[in-house]
Amino acid sequence: MGNPSVGRRASGWLATILVTGALVGCMGSEPSKPLVVAFGENPVALDPQFQDRNTAWSVLSSFYDPLVSFTPELKLEPALARSWEQVDATHWRFELRTGVTFAGGGTLTADDVVASFERARNHPRSAVRHYVTGIREVRAVTEQTVEVETSGPAPDLLERLTFLLVIPRRAAGHDEIEQPDGTGPYRFLGRLGDGTVVARARAGWRPRPEIAEVRFVFCGTDAEAARRLVAGEVDVSHLLPDDLVGEIAGVPNLRVVEQPRLAVQLLSIHPEAAEGSTRRALADPRVRRALLLALDRQRWVDRLFRGRGVVASQYVHPAVLGFDPGLVPEPTDRAEARRLIAEAGFSEGFDVDLRYSPTHSEVVAAIVGDLAHVNVRVTAYPSGTSPAAGISGKDRLGLVYFAWACSTGDGSDFLNSLVRSRNETLGVGEDSDSYFVDRELDTLLSAADTEVDRDARLRLLQAAQRRVLRSLPLLPLTIRGGSKGVSSRVEVVTRYDERECVAAFRWRRD
Repeated sequence: MGNPSVGRRASGWLATILVTGALVGCMGSEPSKPLVVAFGENPVALDPQFQDRNTAWSVLSSFYDPLVSFTPELKLEPALARSWEQVDATHWRFELRTGVTFAGGGTLTADDVVASFERARNHPRSAVRHYVTGIREVRAVTEQTVEVETSGPAPDLLERLTFLLVIPRRAAGHDEIEQPDGTGPYRFLGRLGDGTVVARARAGWRPRPEIAEVRFVFCGTDAEAARRLVAGEVDVSHLLPDDLVGEIAGVPNLRVVEQPRLAVQLLSIHPEAAEGSTRRALADPRVRRALLLALDRQRWVDRLFRGRGVVASQYVHPAVLGFDPGLVPEPTDRAEARRLIAEAGFSEGFDVDLRYSPTHSEVVAAIVGDLAHVNVRVTAYPSGTSPAAGISGKDRLGLVYFAWACSTGDGSDFLNSLVRSRNETLGVGEDSDSYFVDRELDTLLSAADTEVDRDARLRLLQAAQRRVLRSLPLLPLTIRGGSKGVSSRVEVVTRYDERECVAAFRWRRD
């Protein structure tokens, strides 16, 4: 990723803080004070099976462990399972570490693991059920051995199990877990009135973390988290707003750390949500390719993202299984875009509505401007507002701007969710559109779902991506880099999954 620009002058609350000298004495190396990590979101639920948000995973990974976990580079490594083997096509056996204890007392056994699976699969409020789909049975073979039986070959099972946090069996019957009790590196001390979560380091199956006390605070917006960082109230601001990166990089006792991000920004195309000529235009693959050619994505990276990003050549990040290094981004070519639109029968262009999150208004403004060059007239609506005309009651419009991260590190996460034909029995195609049906693509993905040889599976996922790119039901746009703000007190570890795994952080020594 490129280096952040530092050319802008401080303004607003940042300028006020700098002028009044509020930073003086705030950032000395004081390991006796707790580490404070700020997120630009509202407080998260603390039940490890009721959420599937990145911020919640950051918090809960301090208290709980899975059987298998990811390294910062998304490589699998042992966690509560010291080893595992695939007995046959549908049976996996996990050997648990011995002597692992829960923060609230008691030693980890296979029964705790079984209870965790059952709660994730069956609790009506489970938000992690999709990670354990296709599992037929989980049983305790011995006190330290767990066997997982799947309904068919499950080549991505280990990756999905990184999201199954193990709770003690005694907590499995709770309607909601509000006080985390896990095997993780920190003990839950309590929750303050504003939602702040307080944690204390503990010695468990890992050594005790260097940072003894941590506070996770929730600021509502990334800008507010950044303000608190500059004011000396927090040590880590999880994700800085792009327009503040340059200013914060110049603040004494603060550092900007580049944060890799898995998400690919996308523009999905929904003919079924449009009417008349717009519906016909969006259904034509020539028009969809023209839309991609009209977008000056490199200009977005250079100007809007301050160089922290790249133009996407495909639907998955380079760290994800299924990435195809042989693919290159489509260049901007508005002359060809206009030719394709005219060839499809829309020489006068057409009107289309676009849905987006208000936090992405700058990029959406660029999309609107770029498509105007090829006579595609876009009216953009932030989420939660109603278009003046359109399909009543649907949040989808003809175009939707959003991002998708393959959090399991596997390309099937995207492909099975967004482009495979819907099949409720198999649990695939939940977010796909009825207009895009490609039986050959479905065959490729079905084969990938059962292919246990990693190299062969990689080739199947790459072939599936190439096939989708021919029709372009979604346009791959960019991969945005991120930045976190960090005080001089601490050294952080960045991860592709963006989690703040504070057990790996260290106090900074001059």
